[in-house]
Parts: sequence; C-alpha cells; structure tokens
Amino acid sequence: MKKTQAGFTLIELVVVIVLLGILGVTALGKFQDLSGEAETAAMEGIASELSSGSTINYAKGLVSADGNAPLKIGSDEADTAAKSCNSAIKGLLSSGTLPAAYKYTNVDVNGAVPANFAACSAAGDNYYCAITKETAPDATALAAAPRAGIICTAG
Repeated sequence: MKKTQAGFTLIELVVVIVLLGILGVTALGKFQDLSGEAETAAMEGIASELSSGSTINYAKGLVSADGNAPLKIGSDEADTAAKSCNSAIKGLLSSGTLPAAYKYTNVDVNGAVPANFAACSAAGDNYYCAITKETAPDATALAAAPRAGIICTAG
C-alpha cells in the first residue's frame, strides 16, 4: 500500500501569507482616512436634524388651532445672522446646542455669507445655517458645508 501525505507544502503556505499581506496593505489605506468622512457625516446629520426640526415646527404651526408654531423662529431674537441660527439651534436640536467641535454660520442658499442678513419678514421665509468645524471656515469651506434650511414661523 502506498501512503499519501495530506497537507500544504511550505511554498503554498508562503504564497497564501504573501497574498494576505498584499490584501491587508491595500485595505489599510481605505481604513486610515475615515475621520474626514465621519466628520462630514456628523455635520450632515446636524444639518439634517435642524432642517427636519424646522419643517416639523412650521407644519405644527400650520395645523394648530391657533396657527402658532411651538417655537417662534424669526421673532425678536432673530434680528441678526448669529442670533437667528443660534435661536434655531437652541430650539430645534434635541441637545439645544451644537457639539463642541462644530460651529454655525448664516449663509445664503449657495453657501456664501450674505452681506446684509434680512431677518424673517414673514412666516414661511427661510434662511440657512452652514455647519462647519470649529476652525474659521473660508468661502470654499462654507460653500461645501452642509446647510440646514430654517423655516421662519414669525415675522
């Protein structure tokens, strides 16, 4: 009777280890720079929460018996760009504030800082708050930043 050996040769094992090493090095590059994508996703999540909160607030005002929204956006506090985004964030975000690493800037629909911010003149008007990192954003960063559309509920 002839006896056959079962198993892998040393060369086969070395080839498999080399191939796994190549795959590992290739995949490592993809996992190294996920912090930028995570930061962008966090900013988009904040902007989305603000936008949807504003829409729900405005809709509640439309369907309520007295026609008043729960949160007055565009009232006396919203007379400047900083106060308008700030009052929306305080009232619409579940935490009442932005996470520490982020800031807001009042922008127009294209992401540019408006020369003159016009406060809400009537219910249904809107303005935008760009969500960026804590560092002072330049015009390019603001144009690319996620924007939350805020719907005014008071003039």
